[in-house]
Amino acid sequence: MFRLLRAGCAVGALLVSPWATAQSPCASSHKGVFYANDFSYLSDPNYDGACFGDLLKQNELAGGQLGTYDIGGQLRLRQHSELGMGREVGDLNGFGDTNNDFLLTRLRLYTNWQATENVRFFGELINANLAADESYVPRAIDEDPINFLNLFFDTKLTDETTFRIGRQELLYGAQRTVSPLDWANTRRTFEGIKVIHKEGDWAVDGFFTAFVPPQADEWDTADWQQQFYGCYGTYSGAKNAVYDFYYLGYDNRQTYQPGKDAPGSRDFSLHTFGGRMLATQDAWLFEVEGALQTGRQSGLGLDQRAAFVTGGVGRNFDVEWSPTLWFYYDYATGNDGNGAWNRYNQLFPLAHKYLGFIDSAQRSNISSPNCLLTAAPADKLSLLFWYYYLGAAQAGDIVPGVGFNTDQNTTSRDFGHELDTIVQYQICPRSNILFGYSHLWRGEKIIGTRDADFFYTQWETNF
Repeated sequence: MFRLLRAGCAVGALLVSPWATAQSPCASSHKGVFYANDFSYLSDPNYDGACFGDLLKQNELAGGQLGTYDIGGQLRLRQHSELGMGREVGDLNGFGDTNNDFLLTRLRLYTNWQATENVRFFGELINANLAADESYVPRAIDEDPINFLNLFFDTKLTDETTFRIGRQELLYGAQRTVSPLDWANTRRTFEGIKVIHKEGDWAVDGFFTAFVPPQADEWDTADWQQQFYGCYGTYSGAKNAVYDFYYLGYDNRQTYQPGKDAPGSRDFSLHTFGGRMLATQDAWLFEVEGALQTGRQSGLGLDQRAAFVTGGVGRNFDVEWSPTLWFYYDYATGNDGNGAWNRYNQLFPLAHKYLGFIDSAQRSNISSPNCLLTAAPADKLSLLFWYYYLGAAQAGDIVPGVGFNTDQNTTSRDFGHELDTIVQYQICPRSNILFGYSHLWRGEKIIGTRDADFFYTQWETNF
């Protein structure tokens, strides 16, 4: 089950040593969103361990008359070396002669006040900074000095139903459609309301929010021109399987400017209907996810007709190093020019985890068979190797990028091949260091002068 659950984690958590959960419950206390952290092990009379930050958890306020509070956070440092990935003054596009080295730092601090059994307040600040020379053009996700990631109020309406209002991160399923985007230095958040219902084997959320874009030079505010809403349900009552069902709406009312904006990037109303299954059978693993997308591209004067599907088969091997091997196929429609807009909009995913860590391709106009191998040579050491073939679903359309744009022709489907590698060492239950290297061999579709290389080192600790 441990490896089954790994499929829905962020890149930094793809490599989790079995030692972490087997030996110390505090290793798994911090979740993908910190408002879901679990420190219940501290109430276990049999727990006699101690982890960094435990003394700040489950403390009584006013002798317990005002409830309990937690204080904690995370510190993360990541050094990048990007070759041929653009983002330079005079050359923003990838696969040219660009070379950038920079440091990303991120500090998150949160407080959770459980005022009563039915009332909770949660607040989380982020301070995300960049150290780079003047030639590097920052991504929008690099900097966000001192802003709120979360600031909300929870109240229980019934034993099964909770109402939440305020700023809040969203994370669902394998994060192919909705994610706080932990890879980003800034993370992603929204502002609005959510109703959370958990009963029996069902967990269902309904929400209506606005996207909060990070601002490097000013206070972050919700952009109500970008409304994101929907319903996400998970059923966990089946034997050895979990099922997700969702509807997601995304209205972008920003004015589309032809010749300046990328087609399909503004002035639209989209409706995405999807589902996911994650299952095990003995040593075998299975995952399927897909969605249909309808709506209107008002800025283009076209209807939206798009879809994506992902299928994967994996296996755990009971041999030395405990390897797990997955074979996946990812497909998302591209625009075919036949009277509707067919390029799938990937919404708000953890895009960096999928389709290559170099971030040259997103889940849009893509056809990608890929293979993932993870292993644990030692208790605290984990390895990841992920190989992709990246092809365009429609040769006549571009493959949109995530972290940078790419000059492309509209005659070839061959975007390229990518190999991603990560080595992670678990220093202690709440701290790790990882080393990553990725290389993308450009295909005939890419117009460029060189391949892309990405080296990075990251240290992270939770408390």
